[in-house]
Amino acid sequence: MGHTLLGHEDFAKHVKTVEKTAKDCNVHVYVKDSYYQMIDSAAPASTSEENLVIGHGFRFEIRDTSNAVLCNAVCLSGNPMKTFQIKCFLETIQKHGLVWSIYNSDVISDGTYESDRRGYQALKVDIQTKCQKESFKRQLLRALRRMNEEESEEFAGDNQETEAINREESESDSQDTTDIVNDEKKK
Repeated sequence: MGHTLLGHEDFAKHVKTVEKTAKDCNVHVYVKDSYYQMIDSAAPASTSEENLVIGHGFRFEIRDTSNAVLCNAVCLSGNPMKTFQIKCFLETIQKHGLVWSIYNSDVISDGTYESDRRGYQALKVDIQTKCQKESFKRQLLRALRRMNEEESEEFAGDNQETEAINREESESDSQDTTDIVNDEKKK
């Protein structure tokens, strides 16, 4: 629920864990934010977003089954364990290896940043650069598709005009043939 969850392919298996846990704990996880393209991949990201910019985490809030907010960023940074469903959800995802902490309370991640801070910068630049190239490719493909569709529409319009002219010529030829036959009958 919420925004589209964008993430690294290595993070995909964790999404299933989050979905199953939410269902088992009778809550919905509302995605507030996830991977995004940085303007400068070499620039530092804020600590709360280190896992987001590499596609290994997402920002969230917890909602009930009728989509009412149970616990947002403020609640998550306070004492969210007071509510049974929230406690169930947070403890279960942690048992399955995901990272949630009171210090970065509205983010769930797989802990990639925390597990390799020395290699993190190179990983971030690599992922950001690859995704930027993929994004650029998708933009080009969309533009080419649009141009092709416009060309096809123009071509279809030209074909319709050509067909109309051919019909007119055919009708004219047919009329000429009829006139010739009528003239010969008169002779």
